Amino acid sequence: MRRRGPSVGQQAVREVIVTSEMTARLFDREIHPVYATAWMVRHVEEAGRMLIEPYLGADEDATGYSIALTHERVARVGERITVTARVSEVDERVCTAEVEVRGPMGVIGRGTFVQRFIPRGLLGEP
Repeated sequence: MRRRGPSVGQQAVREVIVTSEMTARLFDREIHPVYATAWMVRHVEEAGRMLIEPYLGADEDATGYSIALTHERVARVGERITVTARVSEVDERVCTAEVEVRGPMGVIGRGTFVQRFIPRGLLGEP
């Protein structure tokens, strides 16, 4: 039996304006005044979640399983970035998305995000 959506090729887009809180910070201090890789991971996860959430049944959920990103270029505070997640593979257990993060100067990052479908409540939430 095939899972109800999403379909290969379907995409979700998450637009974000880079803020000062999204800069590269380690040890509670700013290391670089540009868009941090940690925030890129978060935004990729959000775009991936946008792909699957409309298709989750009342008794199911999903969780991030694997993420691989290459941070290729900087984005500066105030710049608009677009995170696109496109389904490349989906079956009963997983949804794999190819992701691309773009800014005014072109590609900022790209990679792959895999989510696993799980029973709702498995991780202890209500």
